Amino acid sequence: MTNVAVAGRAMLTITSVGASLLLTLNPGCFSDFAERSCQMDPEDSVSLSARPAEDSDSPSTRGWLTFANRQLSNLLPAGAAGPLVTEQLVRTDGTPIDVFNHFGINPDGLQTLLMNSRGLKYSAQASSRDYFIERQAPPWPGFEDIWVPMQLPTADKLSLSGRLGYARDAQGNIKDAVCLVILPGMFGDHGVRRSQDLAIPLREAGFHVLSLELRGHGQTEKRYPRMHHAFGAFETDDLMQVSDWLEGQPHVLRTGLIAFCWNANIALLAAWYDGSMPDDPLISSTIRRNLVAYDSHMRRFSAGIMAISPIVRGEVLMDELDHARARWKHPLYAAIQDTIRDRMKRKGYPVTGSLRQLMDDEYGGYNVPMTHGLLEGYSMLRLVDYKNQSAGNKLEFARMPVIILHGADDPLVPAQDIADLVAGVENPRVAAIIFPSGGHVGFAGYAPKYYFSLVMNFFDPLRGAAANFQPARVGS
Repeated sequence: MTNVAVAGRAMLTITSVGASLLLTLNPGCFSDFAERSCQMDPEDSVSLSARPAEDSDSPSTRGWLTFANRQLSNLLPAGAAGPLVTEQLVRTDGTPIDVFNHFGINPDGLQTLLMNSRGLKYSAQASSRDYFIERQAPPWPGFEDIWVPMQLPTADKLSLSGRLGYARDAQGNIKDAVCLVILPGMFGDHGVRRSQDLAIPLREAGFHVLSLELRGHGQTEKRYPRMHHAFGAFETDDLMQVSDWLEGQPHVLRTGLIAFCWNANIALLAAWYDGSMPDDPLISSTIRRNLVAYDSHMRRFSAGIMAISPIVRGEVLMDELDHARARWKHPLYAAIQDTIRDRMKRKGYPVTGSLRQLMDDEYGGYNVPMTHGLLEGYSMLRLVDYKNQSAGNKLEFARMPVIILHGADDPLVPAQDIADLVAGVENPRVAAIIFPSGGHVGFAGYAPKYYFSLVMNFFDPLRGAAANFQPARVGS
């Protein structure tokens, strides 16, 4: 079953969760609003010059990002406004700036073609149009399908479906290199074109690359249908094991992580979990009993974490989807609800359009006895305070470079959320950049050379943000 058009319905796939923006328009007139491949060539990328000397005991991702943006800004579309980097998102008094006012955007029009055609276009071009669960996604050149074994606290079995490509030298020998893990958007799989379009040139640029299908995604879901997607409650721990497994393979020096949409939330949670305290009260005792990989002496993803268009106010999105949305008024929310209903039907849950209910149903499949279902786990998944409920200071625990990429015209996640988030983070290892456009995860369409150059340089072992960071297996 796909998450796109059925006969007679004009749809535009618009978000990384596979939702389709339904329009009563002739789709033939809107070819720009369709998923497309964006080929990126390492030869077109720009390598940063050497960085100024920096204190290796307290390296700053924010300083690196400012330095990188200054050198890459000429790769943005002609006449485009400059992006805002971390320091520009926060006033001198520590409060966030008004992002929409800065870019001249009306936030009330983000879901309309009339007021945000560019953001919707780039979002649509980056979106997935199919589920590859019952069948394999088409192969990628230079990659092989593998399974990454997981350790669980129960007798259950789980391995994660991966597509791994090794960087090789001119003689075809595998090189010693950083391995980058790519997570598609929520419920995405190896069929997502933007993952393939990023993975292939990164391998050609000298990185090992692993595209990963988490619990409830792609072939992992097909093989383990009872290992439901827990939206980060268990997947965060899984990612620690993925990093450990990769670093146990020959020729893998470090690991890095790139993730989109809700899976970008999970990437940010991984940054927190890697450096958190063993008795962090934000992780309930029930969930903690199901986590096995915490180890303060193992630095995972020490090459860095890149979170692209994260949904940092997940509970606000849940609120928006708690009641039926009219297609003519909130087409994006209505489309997401279509995707939610599709999954509920396929998984045998009661069919509603509620993301909150879907999350609770997925988590409930584990039969973990929590007092209030996944509600008890929200403190672990929360990234920004919600209705006087604290998110804690999660990103202060990040021990690796973390960078958030976002578009000012993102039609799903208000860019102001990112400014609000980073205004509350003092950790210099956590940085953010908001581009004037790119929509939701659509930066390859908006500024492909800048986007690929930023990714490539961020993870570069000699000139990247982690160049002065200590290697993986050290104490905190």
